Amino acid sequence: MALLEVHDLAVSFRTPRGVLQAVKGVSFQVEPGTCLGIVGESGSGKSQTMLGMLGLLPPNGTVSGSALFDGEELVNAPRSLTDRLRGNRISFVFQDSITGLTPHMRIGDQLAEILQVHKGMSKKEALEISLSMLDVVRLSEPERRLKQYPHELSGGMRQRVMIAMALLCKPALLIADEPTTALDVTVQASIIRQFAKLKQHAQTAIILITHDLGVVAGVCDDVAVMYSGRIVEYGAAADIFATPAHPYTRGLLACTPRMDRPGNGPLPTIPGSPPPISLSLPGCAFEPRCALADAACAASQPEVRRAGNLLTACRKVSA
Repeated sequence: MALLEVHDLAVSFRTPRGVLQAVKGVSFQVEPGTCLGIVGESGSGKSQTMLGMLGLLPPNGTVSGSALFDGEELVNAPRSLTDRLRGNRISFVFQDSITGLTPHMRIGDQLAEILQVHKGMSKKEALEISLSMLDVVRLSEPERRLKQYPHELSGGMRQRVMIAMALLCKPALLIADEPTTALDVTVQASIIRQFAKLKQHAQTAIILITHDLGVVAGVCDDVAVMYSGRIVEYGAAADIFATPAHPYTRGLLACTPRMDRPGNGPLPTIPGSPPPISLSLPGCAFEPRCALADAACAASQPEVRRAGNLLTACRKVSA
């Protein structure tokens, strides 16, 4: 049984320009001890999918659909349930580390509070475990960092603190939104190794939101490719990288630098830009940028069909 089952999740926002649809009927599942990578350009709905699922939208946001976590419904769940789960059985590493930390609290107090609230630990015991976790994420001078405030740390240091916070309670589900963006390559490798250990030894399920396809290849079991609020391709990571079917997935992979091809020429690019969230297209959102598109692609949404081992939303792909 899947730890997390998401079905037809949609997120919208009320604005002066009307209702804007950010996520349009997303479905996926995550098994214990596996990692799902969610990839796509900025604005494709990756982060809003997770925020909507966990009840973290702003007041003008609305979420519908279903997200069953270990049999409990998360969508529009009562505050008592989300308070019990968030930070304990479900952890979230936010993309923006400065807003993810409380500015007027010392780092040590913020870390210890999680263990005191969710695990009933004493302040002393919680600080000891927090100190060891800062060492796990390779934060320099961890004793000193516990006494500092968020504004006294660099962006990369704050990101490591956020990752440490997410790992403290050994969550069943870890959601990481661009967790390695502000980190140098050696620390990135350390964090990815820690994620792999969580999967293997603690059976933690991980949802990794990232632009870095190299990270996806290294840690993810399954991949969901999002474009303009929809999942356009979904399947095992090995199949996504070996035999991508959707033109958008192929474009993303073609744009990624690789060691096995010459590096003396320009990288390919996907022409154009994703449509703005305010634009509602009757057909495939990728049609204006797709070399394979025809009139039918612009007229109606493609059905999700099986292409080899992948689920793909493209009428040009043969089964």
